[in-house]
Amino acid sequence: MAQMRRRLPLFFILVIALITGAACYRSFGPTDGTPQPVEKHLSAFSPIEGTEYMIANISGNPAESGRVDYSPFSWTERGYSGYSGYEIYNYVFFGSETESFNKLIPTNEYVVLQIVGFPSGNPTENPEDFEPVQWWLYVLAKEDTNKNNVLDYRDKLTVGVTDVGGNTPTEVIPDVDDVLGHMLADDQDTLFVMYHSLGKNYVAKIDLPGRQVLSTNEINLGDDIK
Repeated sequence: MAQMRRRLPLFFILVIALITGAACYRSFGPTDGTPQPVEKHLSAFSPIEGTEYMIANISGNPAESGRVDYSPFSWTERGYSGYSGYEIYNYVFFGSETESFNKLIPTNEYVVLQIVGFPSGNPTENPEDFEPVQWWLYVLAKEDTNKNNVLDYRDKLTVGVTDVGGNTPTEVIPDVDDVLGHMLADDQDTLFVMYHSLGKNYVAKIDLPGRQVLSTNEINLGDDIK
């Protein structure tokens, strides 16, 4: 009897270990690193004020139910959408004149980290001063370059531009580590983009109608500035 009592604690330890192991497996799931498919949803469309277009996104956000209306103009204030807890895989434009839909990029497998309108399209006190969006700058994560099984701002980024309706989107700057800023010139056809790449800082001058980089210059502020 005394020998049985001595064996009971060992038996309970083994049972607890088995239960804990099963619980851990349920919590973390398979450990083979296989990416799980993401259920993607089309959001509600929002009008792009002053234009014939509406815009929506394709996102994967299991924490949300139904179709959520996220304004792209609020995203420009937040910066990278990865900070908001959901991923944007594409944008969709609807043009009322052509009665057609147009995706920003052909595939829904990349992550669109940021989209910024130029001019901003923000409301103005005087309606005469309002300037609708004519161009979009967008930032993509296309490849898991840091091998952490997530596409986000920590990967190498690609910068592209397109017009307000998402027509002829064009990737113009590859291998970007961080976007440092952007500014639309007075002619509203030229965009300056500051960025960090391969250990150096640059400013690119982009011809928006031509969808091309006119020049790229290093921002040289001294050898101690990275």
